[in-house]
Amino acid sequence: MFNTLPDKILNNASSELFFLLVGSLILFIIQLIYKHFKNIKYRHTIKSEIKFYKKRKAAINVIDLANGDPEFEKKNIFTREISTFGVKRCLYIGIPDSIKSIVTSKEINYGYSKSQLTKFNTDTSFDQGHDFKDLVDMTEIQHLPDLIAKHKHIVGTKFLETKDGLIFNGNKYGIFNMNFTRFGENENPGAEIDFFHTDYFTHRVFRSIYHELKSTSHPIASAEISNFLKYKPFLTSFGVNTLLICDGEKGKEIVLCKRSNRVHGNASKFHITMNEGLSQTDKDPFGKIDIERCFKRGLAEELGINDKLYQYGITATFYDFFLEKNNFEIGLSSVFELDLNFKKDIEPLIARDKCLEADSFVTIPLNSKEINKFIAKHEFIPHGLYVLERVLLRKNILLSTPQK
Repeated sequence: MFNTLPDKILNNASSELFFLLVGSLILFIIQLIYKHFKNIKYRHTIKSEIKFYKKRKAAINVIDLANGDPEFEKKNIFTREISTFGVKRCLYIGIPDSIKSIVTSKEINYGYSKSQLTKFNTDTSFDQGHDFKDLVDMTEIQHLPDLIAKHKHIVGTKFLETKDGLIFNGNKYGIFNMNFTRFGENENPGAEIDFFHTDYFTHRVFRSIYHELKSTSHPIASAEISNFLKYKPFLTSFGVNTLLICDGEKGKEIVLCKRSNRVHGNASKFHITMNEGLSQTDKDPFGKIDIERCFKRGLAEELGINDKLYQYGITATFYDFFLEKNNFEIGLSSVFELDLNFKKDIEPLIARDKCLEADSFVTIPLNSKEINKFIAKHEFIPHGLYVLERVLLRKNILLSTPQK
């Protein structure tokens, strides 16, 4: 009996040790299998997100020029109007005389005073010439003067009929040169921008030319960050694109705008909250171009957010410079967070351009599920989706649903 007891203890210990080792091995195998399938699922998710991203990027047709990490501070954005011996560099396309005379006659018949008549500029290129040969040398588009002559009549006719958003001719700025740099030990991003004078009619003529060139697969449609400035005559606009974030009844909300077809002539589509083009009124008290003035003017003219309401702002930030290649325009993404409720405090406000440029506004909870659900069901202006994506990335929200 005493001899068998140690044997029994040893046998029991061996059995327990055996089962313990087998159990550990099985657990290890299960963990490996779980990890393997988890990695497969993760790779599948990443591939799906990359596929969605590529599909959305192709539809958006926007390229990054410079990303603010974390932002472009106002003090690090330098602007100037370029000139030659004191003469401001400009680019103007004159409306055909036959169309100009009709426009002027109509306005006089309505009773416009001389100061109220629409003003048009005469053909003037960067070199102060009138034949645009310098633009041929710059862009290597040999038939550009012929295209200008053709499209000034096309756009002039639309202006005469007030079609496709052509209802006035205001002064604008185009971009002649851009350079991106870094400042300080933290390498804060900065931008240097040279502007030239132009007007809205010229802007629409070059947009019309660009659409024709793009339809023929001209190299301009494939321009990248390395060579887009070669086509600077087409850069007749600079826009500040802003997403508004407000307080809602159940937390933060983003505000999207359904842009009116009165602005661009196409079907109404959703866009970010505010989109404002830099104009020659956007200057500080010293006469220097001020992009923040454009930002604040857009909030006032499109939403009614005046200087008093602006004080309720939590965050006002510039993020990304980009080239939108559907129309070949440069823009800047931005965000404005406001400590007010949009439906109660902002939407009822009177704004000069609200009825002209917006059909409606919608608010969406600031969370990935609700935003992606909305995007999947609605059509967006392409670069509006880009700006929305870039701003929300700073909020750790990923747009994972491709636009339909």
